[in-house]
Amino acid sequence: MVNLDRLTVNYLNKIGKELNITFKSSSKKADKIKTILNAGISNSKLEELFNKYLSQYQNSRRKPKTTKKKPVQVSAKLEERINLLEEQVKFLMSKIDNFEVYLAKDRSSKLVGGGYNITDVQLIIKSKVFPGDSISIDEIMNLKKLKKYPKNLIEKAIIDLIDDEIFDGSDGRSIQKIHGNIARLIRR
Repeated sequence: MVNLDRLTVNYLNKIGKELNITFKSSSKKADKIKTILNAGISNSKLEELFNKYLSQYQNSRRKPKTTKKKPVQVSAKLEERINLLEEQVKFLMSKIDNFEVYLAKDRSSKLVGGGYNITDVQLIIKSKVFPGDSISIDEIMNLKKLKKYPKNLIEKAIIDLIDDEIFDGSDGRSIQKIHGNIARLIRR
C-alpha cells in the first residue's frame, strides 16, 4: 500500500490528472488522497505513479540552494568615518537631552501673567482625566477649579500636556477648540 500523504498537494494533483480524476476546488489534501484511493485504480498502477512523483518531489528538495552573498568588507577608512559619525551623533544627542532638561525646568518654573503657575493648571487637568478617558475642551474650560485662571494659560497648559505626550489631542464635538482643531483630549 502506498503512502500518498508523503506527497504534496501539487503532486497529488498531477497523479489525479494522469488518472483523469477531477477534484473539487475546495478539496483538502486528505480529501484528494481519499478520492485517489477510492477511484478503483490497481495497486501496481498507483504504486508506479506514487514512486514516479515521490522521486520527483525528493529531487526537487535536493536542489542546491543559492549561496548567501558574502558581506562586503568595509574599508578601514569607511569604518573610521562611521565611528566619527557615531561620536558626533552621541554628542548631539547629549546636547539635545541637556536642552530638553533646561526647557522642562524653565517651563515648570514659569509664572504666567498675574502670578499663575502653569503646572497648577496641568495638575488640575490631569487629576480630572484618568488614563484612557477623554474630555472635551468645553468641559475643561467649565471646571470650577480652573475658573480663576486665564483662558490663554489653560490653552497653553493643554498644548504643553499634548507636547509632553500625556494627552492626545483630537477633533470632536466642542464649541471651543484649541488651534482650530483640538476639541477633545484623550489621556494616554
